[in-house]
Amino acid sequence: MARRRRETEPEPSPLEAAALTFVTDTHPLVFFASGNLRRLSREAARIFRRAQEGRDRVHVPTVCFFELALLLERGRVRSTLPFEDWYTLVAAQTGFAVEPLLFEDVREARSLAALVDPFDRLVAGVAVRLDYPLITNDERILDSGLVPTVW
Repeated sequence: MARRRRETEPEPSPLEAAALTFVTDTHPLVFFASGNLRRLSREAARIFRRAQEGRDRVHVPTVCFFELALLLERGRVRSTLPFEDWYTLVAAQTGFAVEPLLFEDVREARSLAALVDPFDRLVAGVAVRLDYPLITNDERILDSGLVPTVW
């Protein structure tokens, strides 16, 4: 039997009411996985928490792991976690899916020439292919208007 909502209970927000699906850019993934939640917007942090609880779904493009590898090599991201463990950490989360790079993503990325960074183009290409909003605070992606974003 369904529980009736009391009139004093607030209506659930649309984000709380139904599971939503997103694609993440590399930097929000790094902030979340490293526990640096203060670097995320309130909305992005809520999406990642809900995904961790299995209430939302976040697709992580495989290319994010290569970008992360380069950032670790260059010292732009510091982590006590070995590179291989980043994948294990993300893949073990119920609300996260590691999204393989497909030829369709490359084809989509080619059409996103306004984005000069190849990683931005490939990540955005995955978001376009899957037709899910991209979690990002990258100004070039936001300003381009080429892909729906959340931050």
